[in-house]
Amino acid sequence: MIDRFASIRGLHSSAARPVRHAPGSESPSRRGLTLIELLLVVGIIAILVAILAPALTGARQNARSVACRANLRGLIEGMLVYSGGADDAIIPSYNMSGVSFSARNPLDGWGPILDKGNFVLGSRDISGNPFCCPNTLNTPGMAGTQTGADPMKPRGYMDWPAVISLSQVYAMPAPQWGMEKVIRVGYWINGDNPIGRPLRFIPGVHFTGSVGYGPDPEGKVMQAGRISRIRWPSRLIAVADGIYSGNQEVTRLGDRNLRIGYRHAGRKGRANVAFADGHVDSIEGDAFPRKFGEGGIPLETVRAENLGEGPTLYADPQRDLALPPSGG
Repeated sequence: MIDRFASIRGLHSSAARPVRHAPGSESPSRRGLTLIELLLVVGIIAILVAILAPALTGARQNARSVACRANLRGLIEGMLVYSGGADDAIIPSYNMSGVSFSARNPLDGWGPILDKGNFVLGSRDISGNPFCCPNTLNTPGMAGTQTGADPMKPRGYMDWPAVISLSQVYAMPAPQWGMEKVIRVGYWINGDNPIGRPLRFIPGVHFTGSVGYGPDPEGKVMQAGRISRIRWPSRLIAVADGIYSGNQEVTRLGDRNLRIGYRHAGRKGRANVAFADGHVDSIEGDAFPRKFGEGGIPLETVRAENLGEGPTLYADPQRDLALPPSGG
């Protein structure tokens, strides 16, 4: 019996004693990573990050482009609903009176018009605002009345209602028109806006225009365009990434005073575009059509850009880009 208890005590005492290893050795379960193994893990992680980072960046940019297209689709749908309730009239790029600009002659803007009518509700933010592409830069693009040579300004925004002077553009609410708030807009509208002095214009030449502008040298005052007068709605550019309106003769990357904002990845950079029939697509920075006139672009070039199967800036390009009669 004594021998039996002694053996049991011996088992307990041996279990309580720590296991001793030979000098220089260590328990395999407690051994840490060696420097070489640590460097190997870090290297593998770095390789994985290098592989995944472009894919993650591309996915994020693609998601932003999709959100931008959704904004444009909502905006053009709002414009079409507006036209349906306005006897076919197209929303103005803005309303005005006379031909010049001043603090007494503010411009309401198509953004506040849509917001006031509850067609599309906007805000003075960029994030979560359907009037701004998610890639809109926090830059007042028209602060100096033109974008100049700065390629970032067309990717910025313009606030509306707006007061335009000779040297600056600033925003202010227009309670006299029921516009109690300022709307931040990061999209360009294809409008005819010969503002500043009496200039001859062609009625209904683009998607919309500066309603009330005039009289021009021929005595005309600009009226709202009509959806029913658009020859090819599926080809007519209505709204695009960018700011303000007009300047259709300078629509390509690198052009001075550009107002189209190429905010999305592409061969040259792409702008998302909403067309007059309600569909949305994108255009490369070297393929956006241009208009004939002040830019000095030959008529044949402008005809090729606007009379093919692709997008056009003209409501009726066959009428407005007709070749002059040949002499004989």
